[in-house]
Amino acid sequence: MDTSKVQEIFNSTAVRDIEIEILSTQHEIEKRCYSWEAGEEIIKHLLRTRRTLLNHQFVMDEQGKQLLSDFNEALKAQMIEMRQKAITLFDSTMASGIHASFDLKAKCFLGYEYSRLHPVQTMRAKKMWAVMNNTLNEYMPLYWDGAWAFDIEYRDGKMGHVPSENEMLYLDENLDNWNDELDREMTKDMHLIHPFHNLYSHMEFSIFDLLWVRNFNIEISVEVDYDTYPADYAKDDLDWDKCDYFD
Repeated sequence: MDTSKVQEIFNSTAVRDIEIEILSTQHEIEKRCYSWEAGEEIIKHLLRTRRTLLNHQFVMDEQGKQLLSDFNEALKAQMIEMRQKAITLFDSTMASGIHASFDLKAKCFLGYEYSRLHPVQTMRAKKMWAVMNNTLNEYMPLYWDGAWAFDIEYRDGKMGHVPSENEMLYLDENLDNWNDELDREMTKDMHLIHPFHNLYSHMEFSIFDLLWVRNFNIEISVEVDYDTYPADYAKDDLDWDKCDYFD
């Protein structure tokens, strides 16, 4: 993909004006030092407009396909590594003797730092990335769990279903290709993973925001829930079908 063409797209009047409006609104929010719902809604709307505008200017060529493949493979490798680390942490939690109810959740986010590989390296671009990656505010509610989240539950002595690698990547045991909204012919052999589809189709990232991302931020957390009652403790029977509380 021609670097000068990408720079030309981001320097176009339409993209520039939208991004400046987003950042100016964010600046106003920072100045107010409290939640400004109207400003937040403005940013959400403008991010959707920006995404549509940029995606309409993207033309898939061999260079674009290679960049997309590199991003897909980088995200895929990180998702697999995240899953392995999550399972290892789950096993170590079990080995610690905590056999109460607990949840493990692993989230994969695009790198918080703006990619140094991106052809556009302006302060405006870097601040736009901060707005989009949810480090300032949740302008993309669907991005709360990142590109995708991997969950393991342990309840009543039983472990919940642990998705296989392919289930995590393709939502199916078989290889798939989540290329619904792209050039089907050019991407037919790419095996694009569902987390890419999630980012591209359901969030406010444009294709130009994703192509040069190679680093990610991972969050893995375990929440343990247990009580200290004796094993033979008789719990109160609160029958809500009865009006028996008029003492």
